[in-house]
Amino acid sequence: MVQLLSGIRELQSPPHGSVLTIGNFDGVHLGHQTLLARVVSLAREQGIPSVVMTFEPHPVKVLHPDRKLTRIFDFEDQRDQLAKAGIDILVVEPFSREFSQVTAERYLNEWVYRPFMPKNLIVGYDFSFGAERKGSIEFLKTRGAELGMNVEVIPPVKVEGELCSSTRIRQALEAGDVKLANSLLGRQFYVRGLVERGAGRGRTIGIPTANIRTTAETLPASGVYAGIARTRHGDFKTMVNIGSNPTFVHAGMVGIEAHLLDFTGDLYGDEVRVDFVDRLRSEKKFSSAAELVAQIHSDIERGRKILDALV
Repeated sequence: MVQLLSGIRELQSPPHGSVLTIGNFDGVHLGHQTLLARVVSLAREQGIPSVVMTFEPHPVKVLHPDRKLTRIFDFEDQRDQLAKAGIDILVVEPFSREFSQVTAERYLNEWVYRPFMPKNLIVGYDFSFGAERKGSIEFLKTRGAELGMNVEVIPPVKVEGELCSSTRIRQALEAGDVKLANSLLGRQFYVRGLVERGAGRGRTIGIPTANIRTTAETLPASGVYAGIARTRHGDFKTMVNIGSNPTFVHAGMVGIEAHLLDFTGDLYGDEVRVDFVDRLRSEKKFSSAAELVAQIHSDIERGRKILDALV
């Protein structure tokens, strides 16, 4: 089980050597997974702890709030994925404007070397740190050699020519391309939330839906998707609509509605996770409820074929 520290101040017994990496690890995508596998492998070879240092909130949210960056997944997912990778210690360092002014030299000494005495520091190809990002890879290699710390750089990871990066995954989701996002993540993008009562329109037209209220920062583009709903009753193939339901609502708020195939039951108040598999179409305003129902049945038929192919 991963040891979680809210900053280096909570470290009671500094390890005698470690393998350390530093980064935001937003989404813990395939590029991150490659780096983490190297960290864990080296640590186990040497019999020393593997350590990940990350930051909360995300530095971009502090330094560039105008960019309105959204996390791909929440912190709970990040922690679970790092634990799954085999990381021993996860340090979540509080990030602030004051912290951003710490020089690269001071950061290296006070946040990296003294607390963890790393024998190996593994970083990504685009890593930099410290005030004005002056802590370059060249700086790290020079100082690492002086401190007896080997610095290893993991090259970029690509999938079918696409760079694995948190930015590229966000772009794919914004475009509704969940298949590309899933390929770069190395797993399915998902949203989870509580099922709440809606207007009941789905039930009146014979296609009941679960209205999911979520705190997720990132959602795919509006549209209809094929996915898997994971519930306390089991996993069900599902059709998911993200949007404002324009056939019935004028300028409505964006919501998530999931129609679980082959499910009859009550999900109100339950937490449901929806994994997105593929996008079927964009959201559309129909001229009548009958036209909408016909399109939904067409979506279900197409979605079943996509989801059946997963088995």
